Amino acid sequence: MLTIEVDRLFTDKNTNSVYLKVAITEPILLACIDGASMPEISLSVQRIIPISDRTIRNYLFHLINSFLVSYKGIMKLYFVTPRGLDTLKIIYFQREKGIVNYADLMLKIE
Repeated sequence: MLTIEVDRLFTDKNTNSVYLKVAITEPILLACIDGASMPEISLSVQRIIPISDRTIRNYLFHLINSFLVSYKGIMKLYFVTPRGLDTLKIIYFQREKGIVNYADLMLKIE
């Protein structure tokens, strides 16, 4: 189950939930629409927010485990899945509502 929430910790100790910042998740998903290598994803994210490649890899791990992104090992490319595209629609809907600051949006993955 995926939900978008505001201002949470990266993980919730009481459940198996993971919270990912939308400001990082969105550029990863967008980069993967036509397939992207790790350096391409890193460049896309770093244009928006300066973070380490290790953090990006951590996000990719969670996005793959939640079936939002797939990895094609032969081509060494990451691709957004239909579920990932649906998540982008939810993100855009939340951004359009403008109730909260974009930087505060978190994606909850259970």
